Amino acid sequence: MTHEKPPQTEFSRIVTVESLADEELSREIEADAAERTALARRFGLLALDRLTASVRLKRLRGRTIRVEGAFAADVVQSCVVTLEPVASHLADHFTVTFAPASDIGEAAELDLSPWAEDLPEPLDGEAIDIGETVAQFLALALDPYPRRQGVAFKAAEIPGLAPEGAADGPFAALATLRKNGQN
Repeated sequence: MTHEKPPQTEFSRIVTVESLADEELSREIEADAAERTALARRFGLLALDRLTASVRLKRLRGRTIRVEGAFAADVVQSCVVTLEPVASHLADHFTVTFAPASDIGEAAELDLSPWAEDLPEPLDGEAIDIGETVAQFLALALDPYPRRQGVAFKAAEIPGLAPEGAADGPFAALATLRKNGQN
């Protein structure tokens, strides 16, 4: 049996599968300054001032592992309107299951039902990087369009985008073109 070392990520906290007994394993993890700087660069943040997480791992059956956790982060993003810094506090929880790829293949029948359970993530080698798992869920929790409080995007402020008297909406400019005989 070979033990392949997973690639290093910015916030790596490795737990080996063989270290998991039948009892639940808990870990408290925190990103240091260098890890936060690297994650901020990766996610396009102005700053990542804090990232902490509580993570629990439990063997379900064989080599199938459930990872449950909660994280808290203080991030600074750029406002999409003014480009000014927007600070926010994020806190979220997550659950993800890891299983050997051979076990997932049988369960991977396509079920588009919104009530269907997520398929397990493939267990890559003999270890789970709980730090990378937290980083991925942090990325999902980030506001894709952060705005400073009280700032709104107004299409009319952009010349030619919303002519005077045009109806609001995504097709207003097209209606104006059609009305002026420009197809």
